[in-house]
Amino acid sequence: MAVEVQAILSSSILPSAPRDVVPVLVSSRFVRLSWRPPAEPKGNIQIFTVFFSREGDNRERALNTTQPGSLQFTVGNLKPEAMYTFRVVAYNEWGPGESSQPIKVATQPECEYDEGRNFLKRQNGRKIFKLKIFRVQVPGPVENLQAVSTSPTSILITWEPPAYANGPVQGYRLFCTEASTGKEQSIEVDGLSYKLEGLKKFTEYTLRFLAYNRYGPGVSTDDITVVTFSDVPSAPPQNVSLEVVNSRHFPGPWGDVDGHAEMSLDYFVMGIVILKT
Repeated sequence: MAVEVQAILSSSILPSAPRDVVPVLVSSRFVRLSWRPPAEPKGNIQIFTVFFSREGDNRERALNTTQPGSLQFTVGNLKPEAMYTFRVVAYNEWGPGESSQPIKVATQPECEYDEGRNFLKRQNGRKIFKLKIFRVQVPGPVENLQAVSTSPTSILITWEPPAYANGPVQGYRLFCTEASTGKEQSIEVDGLSYKLEGLKKFTEYTLRFLAYNRYGPGVSTDDITVVTFSDVPSAPPQNVSLEVVNSRHFPGPWGDVDGHAEMSLDYFVMGIVILKT
């Protein structure tokens, strides 16, 4: 009886399964998965966990997404020409929900360009095509991209290198778009963090990021959205007036500060002086 009650309780508060899990990009060393959110989240989705295992290996590994709303994830460090099983689970504030249906994905064989003979070879050395081919190995998307507003005019961005860089990463490129105007700017950056400054106050920005190597720019990340802080009021509230309603209540109407209606303003009554007449 206790088991039945627990099962009913879990189904009423935990998310249903993520839908339509599909591989959107398959390489010899990584698989990028995409899915739709649960039909019944039963609350706020905190993270998704991607479970995967290689055929012939009973060990199942798990990786978590870093953004609550992210519906894509890249699983790296895989073996070429191997069959993997993937499934996805959503977590809300109460815990893990139902698992998606498992899918099987086979990674691609590793290929190389034989410059002397102009043919494509598989990893086992067997010739496939007798044609001239140039292999361009650009980086994959950067990992764990995060951005937070640190002031009314700045955003701090951090990230980790791509899981598959295909050689040394020479730098990173940040694309920043002001949501209200659609104006995009591109910035070349180094390292694993960058402070974006000179922004507008209380404004929404869309950011995406990519790494590049000697072959060129790699795969871009998904867009993330950040809103800069509003600034402190430039002056005290104007036109303060009070109208007594009764002995316990009065409203407090006043005008905006210097017309800054675009900012989010909160007012607090710091004290009241009562004068007897």
